This record gives sequence, C-alpha cells and structure tokens, in this order.
Amino acid sequence: MIGITSYGAYIPRLRLSRSAIFQAVGWFAPAVMAVAQGERSMCNWDEDSITMAVAASRDCLTGQKKETIDAMFLASTTLPFADRSNAGIVSTALNLRENIFAADVTSTQKAGTSALVSALDSLKGGDKSQILVAASDKRETKAAYFYEMWFGDGAAALLLGKDNVIAEYLGSYSISCDFVPHYRGELKRFDYTWEERWIRDEGYSKIIPQAVSGLMQKLNFTMNDVDKFIFPCFFKAEHKKIAQTLGADKKLIDNLHEACGETGTAHPLMMLVSALETAKPGDRILVAGFGQGCDALYFKVTEEIQKLSPRKGFKGHLSDKKTIHNYEKWLVFRELISKEMGIRAEAPTQTALTTLYRKRKMLLGLVGGKCRECQTPQFPKMDICVNPKCGAVNSQDDYEFSNIKAKIKTFTGDMLAVSLDPPQKYGMIQFEGGGRFMADFTDCELDDLKVGLPVEMAFRIRTLPSSSERGFTNYFWKAIPIPQPEQAVEIIRFDGRVAIITGAGGGLGRQYALDLAKRGAKVVVNDYGGSRDGSGTGSASPAEKVVQEIKNLGGEAVANYDNVATVEGGEHIVKTAMDTFGRVDIVINNAGILRDKSFTKMEPENWYSVIDVHLNGAYHVTRPAFKVMKENGYGRILFTTSAAGLYGNFGQTNYSSAKMALVGFMNALKIEGMKSNIKVNTIAPLAGTRLTEDIMPPDVFAKMKPEYVSPMVLYLCSDECKETGAVFNVGMGYANRVCVMTGQAVNVGNQEQLPTPETIQEHWEKINSLKGAKEYFDLNTAMIGLFTSPPAEEKQVEHSSAKEGLSVEGIFEMMPKSFNPEAAAGVAVVFQYEIAGDGGGSWIVTIHDKTCKVEKGKSDNPTCTLKIAAPDYI
Repeated sequence: MIGITSYGAYIPRLRLSRSAIFQAVGWFAPAVMAVAQGERSMCNWDEDSITMAVAASRDCLTGQKKETIDAMFLASTTLPFADRSNAGIVSTALNLRENIFAADVTSTQKAGTSALVSALDSLKGGDKSQILVAASDKRETKAAYFYEMWFGDGAAALLLGKDNVIAEYLGSYSISCDFVPHYRGELKRFDYTWEERWIRDEGYSKIIPQAVSGLMQKLNFTMNDVDKFIFPCFFKAEHKKIAQTLGADKKLIDNLHEACGETGTAHPLMMLVSALETAKPGDRILVAGFGQGCDALYFKVTEEIQKLSPRKGFKGHLSDKKTIHNYEKWLVFRELISKEMGIRAEAPTQTALTTLYRKRKMLLGLVGGKCRECQTPQFPKMDICVNPKCGAVNSQDDYEFSNIKAKIKTFTGDMLAVSLDPPQKYGMIQFEGGGRFMADFTDCELDDLKVGLPVEMAFRIRTLPSSSERGFTNYFWKAIPIPQPEQAVEIIRFDGRVAIITGAGGGLGRQYALDLAKRGAKVVVNDYGGSRDGSGTGSASPAEKVVQEIKNLGGEAVANYDNVATVEGGEHIVKTAMDTFGRVDIVINNAGILRDKSFTKMEPENWYSVIDVHLNGAYHVTRPAFKVMKENGYGRILFTTSAAGLYGNFGQTNYSSAKMALVGFMNALKIEGMKSNIKVNTIAPLAGTRLTEDIMPPDVFAKMKPEYVSPMVLYLCSDECKETGAVFNVGMGYANRVCVMTGQAVNVGNQEQLPTPETIQEHWEKINSLKGAKEYFDLNTAMIGLFTSPPAEEKQVEHSSAKEGLSVEGIFEMMPKSFNPEAAAGVAVVFQYEIAGDGGGSWIVTIHDKTCKVEKGKSDNPTCTLKIAAPDYI
C-alpha cells in the first residue's frame, strides 16, 4: 500500500479584510464589491513561497522521522529563484539529509497535484520509500482588481510513503492542454488574464469534469463511491455548478474564499488537508488540480489516520489570525507603492555565497552544537564547549534548535533600525536546556512581547527584499511570541532541578511539591506519616499519594518515609534523591509537629519532641544536602519559621523557640553558602494545614490556602532569586519582609568613665529608639556599627537615610542634575520610560541639544521605549 502518511498546512497569520480593499479602491473599481466578503490570507513582509513551504512541511513532519525521507518536491509558480534549487533551500531549512532528490515543479497552477502524482508514481516504482511534497504560492496582482480579492497566500505539505498510510492512493488521471486563462511572461511581475467568461465556461466547466470522468472510468467507480470532492475554483457559483453536473454537490468541499482565498498551486492540497482533518476511516476522497489541464486523484482513508500525531494543520492556522484593515500596509508589504526607506536601508546586504554554503546548516537549518561530554547545547556550534565547567574541545555534535522550546529573555523596539513594519523588534531568546542568541521577532506588535513569554522559531526572510540589487533573498530564523494568559507566562522554571521537601504528604508541603513538579522539578516527597503531634509509627500513604498526583501531571517524583528527627533519617532522605535523580538542588524544610502547653506544664518530652522535628530535623536533612550543593556550586535552602517564633504566642514556648532558632540557623548558614551560590532563606507561612485546622475559626481557615504561600516558596527556590538570609511573612495573598533592626549606637561610657545604671536611665530614650535603625548582614558589620563613633546631627542622618532610600520618582528628579550637557551636543531623542510595580509609572525624558527635560506622562512618538520593573530600575 502506498499513499499519504502525514499532512500539514500553513496560512499566514495576517489576513487582509476584503472590505478594507473595497473601502480604499471602491471609488475606482466599484465592481470588486461583488467578491468583497470575508478576508484573504496575507504574507507578512518577511514571508514568501519558500518560508511558507518550510512552515507547512514542519507541520507535516510532526511526529515523523525526517531521516527516512528520500525526496522532496516543491510546487509553486512564485519561487524567488529562477536558477537556484528552491526545493534545496526548503530541504536544508528542514535539516533533511543531503543525499536526497530535490526538485522544483512549476509553471502551472496544477503543479501541486502534478508533483503529488509524480511522487506517488515514484513510490510505485519502488525507487523511493518516503517523499515530501510541498506546494506554496504568494501570487502578485495589481491593486484594485478582482484577483487581489480572489487570491490568498498559503502552503500545504503531504508526506507520502508505504508504511502507516492514512490515505491509500488508488489512482490518478491527467489531462494536459494549452488552455491559457492567464499567463506571466519571463521577467514580468504580474499575470496577464483573459476574460472571466472564457475561463469559466471553457476552462473550469469542461476540463475538470473531463479529468474526473476519465479517472472514474479508469478506476471503475462513480460519485456514489466518493465522500469528499475537492477542486479549486474561485467562482463560487461555478464551483457548485460543476459539482452538481458531476452529481457531487452534497460532497463538495468549500473553496475557502471567505476564509483565506485561493492559494494557487497549494490550493488543491490545502483543501485536501482540510478534508483529511475531519475524515473518518473508510472515507473516499476525490481531488483535482486545474491549470493547463487537470490532474484527478483518488484516495481512501485508513484506520491509521486515528493514530496521527496532533498538529496545528489547516484549522489551527486558520484560527490563529490577525485581521488587517490597513490597506496601505498591504501595499507597502507587497511593494505596490514606492516608499522611502532612508539612507540606513542603503547599507550593503550582499550575501557571501561561500559563507552561506559553509554555514548552511547553521543559517538555514538553525543547527547548533551539543557537547558529547556534558550534554550542553549551544548556538552557534563552536570548537570549544561553552560550559565553563567542561571546556571540551571538538566535542560538538549537530543539534537542531528549530523545534526546541524557547523564551524571551530581553527585547526592544527600535525606531531607528530599518523595518517595513516599525518598530524593529528584536531581543535575546533562551532555549530550553541551553543555547541562546539575539533574534528578530515577527508576526507580533511591540506590546505583545514580554520577558518570559514562550516563542516558536520560524524560517523567514532575514532582511528587506533586495530585488533592486541582485535579487538574492536572505533567509534566517526568527522568533514568534506565543500569546499566553498572564498567569501562564512561566519565567521561573525548575527543569533539571531536584527538590527535597520534608513533610510533603499534605498541606503546604504537598502544594510546594505539586507546584515545583508542574514547573519541571523532580521531587523527593518526604513524609513520615505520623500524627499531628508526631506520635505513631508512621505511614507511607501520604507521601505515596502526592507522588501519584505528580506522576498524573506528567512529572517525576519519588516517595520517602524517613523521620527527619534522626540523623539516619536525614541522611537517607538525601540518599534517596541522589540514588533516584543524581543530584540535590533545593531543600525545603517544612516538616513540623505541635505539642502546645503552657510553660509550667511543658514536660521535657514535649519540649524535645518539637525541637527534634523542627530544629534538629532541619539540621539532619540540610547538612548532607549542603555537602552535595557545595560540590555542585549551586543550592537553594528554605527554612520554615512562624509568627509564633518571630513575635511569640501563648502556650508555644517549645514551638516558638524552635522556629526562632531556625532564623539563627539561616543567618549562619547563609554566610557559609555564599561562595558556592547557595541561597538560604526563611518563610513564616500563614496557611491552613492539619496543624492549625482546629485552632483557627472556620471562616478564616477557609481563606488560608497553601496556594497563597507556594509562589513565594518557588521564587525563593529559583535561579532568579538573588536574596539570601531573609525572612518573609506570606499568606492569604499578602507578603512582607521581617528583619532584625539595630538602632543607632549611643555612647554611654568610655575607659575613663564606666557607665552606671543611672547613665543608662539618662540615655534610655535614645537607646530605646529605633529611629535610623539599620539591618546588618552578619556579626562583623553589626559589631562595626556598634563600635563606630556616634552619628552626626539628626538632620544629617536623615539626609543620608533619604539618599539610601531611593525611589523611582526620586531618580527622575535627580536625572537633570546628573545630566552632562556637553555629551548631548547635537542630540535630539525622546526616551519613554514605563516603570512597572510599586512607585512606578510613565516618564518622558527629552534630550535636545544639551538640554534634558523630565516629565511624567506618555510621548506620542518616542525614539525608544524602556519597560522595566521598579526594583530593577532602582
């Protein structure tokens, strides 16, 4: 059996509203109103038949093995090169192997179906086993004409083979005749077309039925044996009439005029893809392509179609659209009007063909390298591994980046750079797993870009069309942002990280485990399974349930049931992580018990039990994990304190002592971890768990969800967190920082005169004051603060403190005073600052010939817009 094994399609995201065309040219050509319904697909300025063919082929190859493809046919009448293998460009961009047959099929609108017939016949002959056929067209028309309305841009691709056939090829029939409804002469840009009645009555209405009837006679079937009938015809009434003549009016597939327009050589294949997307096993499909004759092909859908991997396809691309009502943009993109691009556009853009050949995999296929020694990907491929801990030489294997997930790290909108769609948008993109480069963004507006937003790579025209030069089109890969709900933009990920969470069988620990796993972390779920007061022999059930939840989400996790209150338990928890996942990156000390009693009733057992789990338990787990983290040069450790420890609570001297002791633990450990990039922080969570469910009022307990605490925990455990040695209250949607502050030192004595109780009483107000208090990072800086000479007058202290406490508005107020006029001679620029977060807002900084003006608000035409969060700006 031979036939279709996969399919794909591509319709440009931009759609030109046909009503916009009529509104612009209706005064000149009122008759076009007759076909002004819906919208036509419209290439972006950096798209052509090559880029669309690559996009459709990538869609088609979803879930397929590229290395088994023997040949590639590209059908089009609008290929950018008259004497260069256009199919070879597509093949290289797809990173197919080089020992394949690649050919362009052109010069007729039925080139798509002709390429399909040729490929299927080649498979029948047995010389080839798998062939990719792509058809793509970006047809040009003059403005204010019917064909501008009828046509659309697009591409479709079919993979043909002998295994896993989704639509069996039953046969074909072709007619070749020099019927000329239109033609385009050599070196001519636009078609010359004959009258519509001739095309309709002598062309479509006679030649298509002749080819279809010939196929039915050849294969001995009738229209009763057809479930879907496909052929292109942009005359909608004639399209239906031909189907009625053949007895197939109820089986006719729509000509897609309102959806996207007719996509030239791609259109029969595009309609076939749309039919396959809804086809059921057993469906029989008859498809015809028209142009200087007609090709008719017959297929039968098989059970294999139900196993095909999901892809964007025709429907996905059709729904992913942005409608354009700006007819002038269409004219500029299509070079239908002469525009002034400025002197910057006159820079030489010649392509060094020697470099293009030598770097063809990198430039056309987006192929970088991956180190065999440490598995680090990098772009471009280099002789030396980019990983500073590796540095291997000549260890790079080819690594294809085009299908790797990536995110935006930085972006900008440049009004000075040359662009047909200003501002020019570019920035740094980071690939998942490693590798990054500065990329242009396309198919988006500046406001669509956000740091952390996922992007997909697209093969596009790199620079402005250079037809006025040597007619060489430059191609490279660009990034297209994938719109996401605000909450779905995951800047913070934990892919490749391993987290240990104690007490993770329920409550807060469970929430941490689930949220870390959702963002890519591998999790060791530790829970002894004891009761709230720590009694009992333990149970595996709580940890196992959470592990199963994580696995159901597609994550990786392992359960551990050791008791943190023992040295052996802590060591075994870390061993579980190392044995299962090979590393430890994150430790969240969350395990806890309660044994509340007033102090006089606090027996030693209750005291030591709480200390053993909270304080000693954190020591038992953290110590072996800290050793691993130091070896790896990375770690994130989180302790869990409590408001009871920070502020005190009746009946909890044991619990409060243990919780405040953890803050001291953190303060010392943060210093030891600094050289090894180990950050140590503490949270005081306010959340409803089994420890607090019968202590708090039910209505308050219901609001204290662990989900409000988890985001702070994930941030403190992430690569992005640069904080160490800090304590945070968090819960019920609120968060704030807690710290130990030291008031200004008061000199109450010296070697000559020792202080007395009366001296202390005399200076008590100043000693007890926290005015001008400071936070100190460690013991040494605190001691220096204590022993330094008394501070200056209060006014001077306040002035100094004001300088330290910078604000966004304060910085803008200082800007003109810091301005260097001589450095701005002859400069005229407007900077628009958009500062997000507390204290943020919009500011305009205007630099004009040695002057600097700062004002609040938004500029109508800024030279450059800078978007940044308030803390980062400060």
